[in-house]
Amino acid sequence: MKNRYRTSELAKIFNISKQTLIFYHKKDILVPDYIDEENGYRYYSNSQIWDLFFIITLKEAGFSLEEIKKYSRVKKFVENIKFLEEKVDDIDKRINELKKSKKIIKEKILCLKEMSSNLEEQIRVVKRDQEKVFFIKLKNPFDESEIAETYDKLKRICNKNNIKNINFVSTVQKKSLYKLKDLVLEKIGIILPKEIDMEGQEYIQEGEYIVLKHKTTFDMIDLTYQNLIKYISEKGYEIAGDSIEIGSEVVVPMENGFGGIIEIFIPVKKFEKI
Repeated sequence: MKNRYRTSELAKIFNISKQTLIFYHKKDILVPDYIDEENGYRYYSNSQIWDLFFIITLKEAGFSLEEIKKYSRVKKFVENIKFLEEKVDDIDKRINELKKSKKIIKEKILCLKEMSSNLEEQIRVVKRDQEKVFFIKLKNPFDESEIAETYDKLKRICNKNNIKNINFVSTVQKKSLYKLKDLVLEKIGIILPKEIDMEGQEYIQEGEYIVLKHKTTFDMIDLTYQNLIKYISEKGYEIAGDSIEIGSEVVVPMENGFGGIIEIFIPVKKFEKI
């Protein structure tokens, strides 16, 4: 059995590059057992074969180089166990983060697929049951930063109350619908699950609604409202209250800006002729 191995020999055993071993030396992770002062050749001992095997195993397990360096110096059982348990906790956190990222990406894929197909949505008349909602009123509906902060606050409220599937809801006042101008959001909220109650919660009343999905950029939503108002007029309905916009947290980039799928519900009743 050889007593020492040159850098190229050790690298060949583990199918890694010489530069990797040189890098480990510079980072003080695996220091050669002996360095020839005349030619600068690095030599590694037999025991260092197992040191390198240990380092590669940790690297494949997801340990950073700093963690490997730190763990290599841990010799006591108690410290060893504590270090590994902390690493397991860290891995669990990363797995949860990756699951969340995967969920967000899959939702965006589904959103894009729906937006790219059946662009000509049909207007429908539906019956809606009463639903609990929690709203935050906007101080300045034209302030984009306030709107963004409100959405972020609502997401934190959902996380705190363990609400998994977030459905955002916003309203546009009835008085601005017929004019089709200044269609600004009055308040933004979330639909609450039946089992959750919150202080200040409100209710979307049951009744008949005209609904149409908006499936393009957000700044084009006025056109969707135009189609709805035209339909209401042609079918002999009148608007019975503020419109309700319901959408998920999924926002996707498009050619002319950002968009998503928003279902617009306008409460109606049959026009009564006098």
